[in-house]
Amino acid sequence: MRCLFYLAVFTGLLLAPAQSFAKDPRNVLILFSDNQNWDDCGCYGNSVIKTPHIDQLAREGTRYQYAFATTASCGPCRGVFYTGLQTYASGQYGHPHGAHNFRLRPHVQTVFALLDKNNYRTGMIGKYHLWPEDTTIDFQPKVGSYEVKAMADQAAAFMQQESDKPFFLVLGFHDPHPTSRTRPEWGVKSPEPGMPLVEYDPNSIEVPRYLPDRPEVREGLAGYYQQISYMDAGIGRILKALKESGQADNTLVIFTSDHGSSEPGAMANHYDPGVHVPMIIREPGLPADKQGIVSDAMVSLVDVTPTVLDWTGTKGPRYKLQGRSMLPTVGHEHTPGWDDVVLAHIFHEVTMYYPMRTIRTRDFKLIWNLEWRSKYPLPIDTLSRATWNETLRLQEPTLGQRTVKKFLFRDEVELYDLNKDPDEVINVACQPEYQKVRRELSEQLLDYLKETDDLWLKQYTLPISCDASAENQEAEYKPLFNGKDLTGWTLKRANRKGYHVEDGKLVCPSDGGGFLFTEKEYGDFSLKFDFKLTTAANNGIAIRCPLVDQRPAYQGIEIQVLDNKGYPKKLKPTQYHGSVYDVIPAKKGALKPVGEWNHEEIIYRGTKITVIVNDIPVLQTDLADIKDPEVLAKHPGLKNKRGHIGLLGHGSHVEYKNIRIKEF
Repeated sequence: MRCLFYLAVFTGLLLAPAQSFAKDPRNVLILFSDNQNWDDCGCYGNSVIKTPHIDQLAREGTRYQYAFATTASCGPCRGVFYTGLQTYASGQYGHPHGAHNFRLRPHVQTVFALLDKNNYRTGMIGKYHLWPEDTTIDFQPKVGSYEVKAMADQAAAFMQQESDKPFFLVLGFHDPHPTSRTRPEWGVKSPEPGMPLVEYDPNSIEVPRYLPDRPEVREGLAGYYQQISYMDAGIGRILKALKESGQADNTLVIFTSDHGSSEPGAMANHYDPGVHVPMIIREPGLPADKQGIVSDAMVSLVDVTPTVLDWTGTKGPRYKLQGRSMLPTVGHEHTPGWDDVVLAHIFHEVTMYYPMRTIRTRDFKLIWNLEWRSKYPLPIDTLSRATWNETLRLQEPTLGQRTVKKFLFRDEVELYDLNKDPDEVINVACQPEYQKVRRELSEQLLDYLKETDDLWLKQYTLPISCDASAENQEAEYKPLFNGKDLTGWTLKRANRKGYHVEDGKLVCPSDGGGFLFTEKEYGDFSLKFDFKLTTAANNGIAIRCPLVDQRPAYQGIEIQVLDNKGYPKKLKPTQYHGSVYDVIPAKKGALKPVGEWNHEEIIYRGTKITVIVNDIPVLQTDLADIKDPEVLAKHPGLKNKRGHIGLLGHGSHVEYKNIRIKEF
């Protein structure tokens, strides 16, 4: 795995003389976008966004499918990018500007300083975001980092300077970082004369699965797309200037982003929308059959400085770098040994402490939340966005595919099977069949952190095995079942042995059950309960249902309770566990094996129903969207505004406990 190789000493770099570049000087041009998700380019499969110049760069270079920011926060990630050190090693633990005051450690040298010693002229145009500022940078004009045309003009002037020195030039774009966090000011901040401004129809955009599909989200994405296309036009001008300078044939070009978008679920997170970034490297002189390659090498921003030093033949610092040169992967679809990346986050802003350490392979991701008992602190960019504020205003229980609760209160260790669960919502860290994977990844991560002298290991210990704790009971929920008798309940259709209480559990026997209803009616509520299935078990939860002896799934609504795997008959999509029976299907894959306790929450507010099983949203629907007259005629209960809650026995052994409710 890759992390075993991370700390290899760059022998050639460390031993190379100060004046060691080739007879034909090797230049470097870095194009650094801001807050851009990996797949928000045409060349990465986005069919809506227009990025012709980035796409052309990909056709001429190597495009990486697995490139990652080590921290999804602007300041600290730039500390990683320009030093080749993880954020806990560089010292820039969070943002450098204003009251945040994080800065590089005194002994840490930037790539600019190292290249200066190798007789390079260096340029930094646009967003730099490091502290202290590097005094070795030769060219750092005052130009707004949103003014991409002006940035391109400055880049052209730098590249056309007469000099016998090779150059290293970085353009730090501020796009597509949001220009405003409120409507309707999304999009390009300062349009410049002669620059195209692409308008995107919010309705034509496919909303990423980590975000809710709401109007303000679509509008924000349309503005974000516009910023990317605007930046792409600037990149086109820069690449044209490079060609006209006559130096394209000896210039390594790298395009990437500091991290993913600033939407909730991305910025300052280690979920893929926050850290999966685009990465394209165009190395001059490669034969045609090596161009346009898509590499599966797993790389990160900690690898950029080692790559630049390798390309330029520049001596590295006295200390070991924590990445490695990506040049051996350029032009190759697969390079052995590039199979994982290690990520590290500490702060966003000074008040937003939430350290995370992560190891990601192509198949799995293990996230260690060191301060997991704390509520996750959203960064200001996210906290102020309409996406988050609307989620709070509407009291939505989910954010995309993840519950808001799990977004704010996380497990100490999160392990995701990325092949089965690319949305990263099913934490398998405590599932028996994943314990070998958890142990292997935990040991690899710890080895890397120890070798790179992660100071946080002095206080925190990564739990390699699972030690589940009982769920905290929320005081605002009232019990519906007292664990002793059926007080508060009434039994209908009791033509066989009904429900009974056994060892504090409410049991539906296999030879009976009937319909057990609450005596009280409920309208809007959150219902929580634990349940345990037997093989082929079939039961149901009635909501907003009248006291009926027949057809509660039609006179009210039935949320299906079922052993999906063991049920012997062929199931319709609307019969799987969590479905609105016979009306709306639920997602599969959330149930624990038969014989284990599951936790479920049913939220009914107005016409919206959400079903969450073991912290995984399996159903999110709005009954107001049902327009089919046949469905409405068959299910009059879909329009009920109040009714009883019931347990619907269908001749299967099912057990319930911890049944509680909160009314809205």
